[in-house]
Order: sequence, then C-alpha cells, then structure tokens
Amino acid sequence: MRKAVGVDLGGTKINVLLVNEKGEVLGRDKQPTEADRGKDYVINKIKDMIHNVLQQGRVSEKDIEGIGIGFPGLMDREKKSTLYAPNLGDEWKKEVFLGRELEEYFNVPTYLENDVNLIAWAEWLVGAGRGTKTMICVALGTGIGSGIVLNGKLWIGAHGMAGEFGHITVLPDGPICGCGNRGCIEAIASGTGIEKYARSILPQHTDSLIWGLCNGNLEEVTVKTIYQAAEQGDKLAIDIFNHAGYYLGIALANYVHIVDPEKIVIGGGVANVREYIGKPMREEFYRRVLPSFRDKVTFSWAELGEDAGGIGAALLALYR
Repeated sequence: MRKAVGVDLGGTKINVLLVNEKGEVLGRDKQPTEADRGKDYVINKIKDMIHNVLQQGRVSEKDIEGIGIGFPGLMDREKKSTLYAPNLGDEWKKEVFLGRELEEYFNVPTYLENDVNLIAWAEWLVGAGRGTKTMICVALGTGIGSGIVLNGKLWIGAHGMAGEFGHITVLPDGPICGCGNRGCIEAIASGTGIEKYARSILPQHTDSLIWGLCNGNLEEVTVKTIYQAAEQGDKLAIDIFNHAGYYLGIALANYVHIVDPEKIVIGGGVANVREYIGKPMREEFYRRVLPSFRDKVTFSWAELGEDAGGIGAALLALYR
C-alpha cells in the first residue's frame, strides 16, 4: 500500500505522521517546536521525527512516495521554500528552503502547502467531507482559516492565498483584527476574539460564574473558562459563544454565495464548544443565505482532530 510522511509544523508543536493511502496513521511523533532555538534546530528536529515515524512503520525512505509539509505562513510552492511565519520567530520571516532541504536529505519529493488547506484536503479525502465534489473547511482556533476543495481539487487561487475566510468583514466598525482591519470574523469568532469580547463585557456582569473561574482576573479569561461557566448554565458565557456563532453564520452565508459548496466542515479547537456556537451559527446562516441554497448546503463537524494537518500533508504527496 502506498505511503507518505506528513509534517504539520506549528508555532508551538510539530506533528509528524506516516500515513497510507487510506489516511490511516502508521507512525506518529509529536514534539514541541522550540522555535526560539532557531530554524536549523527546528529543521533538524523534523528530520529526526521523520526518521522516528519511518522506524515505527518499519519502512525506509525508499518506501514512501514523498513528504508533505503544512506551514503556518507564506511560501513559494515552486521553490519549496517558506517566506514568512511570524509565529516561528525572526529567522522564519525571510526565505527558508525547508522543502528543498528535506527533499535533498531524504531523496524523495516534498510538497509545501498552507496548514489549513491541508486540513481541508484531509477532511475532503478521508474525513467529514468525503463523497462531495466541492467543500469548504473552516478551522476555528487562535485565528480563523479555511480551505476550499473545488471540483475535487484543492483551490489555492491565483496567488496561492485563497480561503482567507478569517478576514471577511462582518462588522465594519467592529474590533481591530490582527491584520489591521476592523470587524473581520477572526477578530470576533476566533479563540482570541471570543476572549477579548468576554473581557470587554465582563465588568458589567459581576454575577457571572466566569469571574470565579478566572480568579477575578480578566487576563485569565480563556475560551476554556468561558466554556466551563457555560456548562454550569451561566447565561453570560452562553451569550458570549452565541455572539460568535451569530457572526460566523453571517460570514459563512457570504462565503457560500461565492463558492457554492455542497458541505461546510467546521473544525479547530474552538469547534469543541460546538453546542453553544453551532446553533446560532446555523440559524443565522440559513436566515441569510439565498433560499436556493438552504436545502443544498449542509454542515458537518470535522472528524480528524489534531491529526488532520499531518494526514492532509501526507495525502498531498499521494494525491495531487
């Protein structure tokens, strides 16, 4: 059976997987990135991790068809180099020939792709989107990203930047986003956006259970503490998540009017609070989307969890 290695390189962790053509994981190594130790250290760590998963799967470099790499930033796919990733430190703000170095070291083809695009690719091939032709996958985490599979192909756009869903404006005079714009959906419904919104309104709600869970310190308010309060029936906590879901529904209606997918797959860490975000998201989506879409577009929650990026990277090397 065909096999490939997937590397999911993130700002805090690296997940390396050996994967077969069915998307099954045959070997796994997850380690902290330790980006502060420099790019050479990180690249050498990735090499060691690839060796580890090959040993787990009892295969050699000659037995795999390639290495896919998910990268959280800008890249040059043709040159197999990374161009900019602020979360990895200053050395990654300029060109790093990551793909080329791994290709020469292991003597197998390497492929670079945006990390969220690879989550979409994995969910389309072997996850919640399988069986569709066109699908949108949205990852709700510290930020918000998305990937598009269009007629069975990963769609990256004319400049390789398609799917920047997080920067759709839904509230023109809303909170400032990390990109500098105001009212992006990322500034409202990402983990960071939810936490900032909660901190802004908590002082007017002194009876909320969130206060006790964050020890009376606004800086300790997290999605987790808000979720814990919501699970105990705290109205403010539920309203905070409903607020995010409402604006997600608006943004997704805009997205669907352009892409016309069969399915929307929602994943990422914030999706774990789906029972509080999902209902208002779907309600507002179906309220705003054109009637002709209402019985044609469905929602699913992602199936592959934290391995999605690594699985997608490996499957990129197998199915291009």
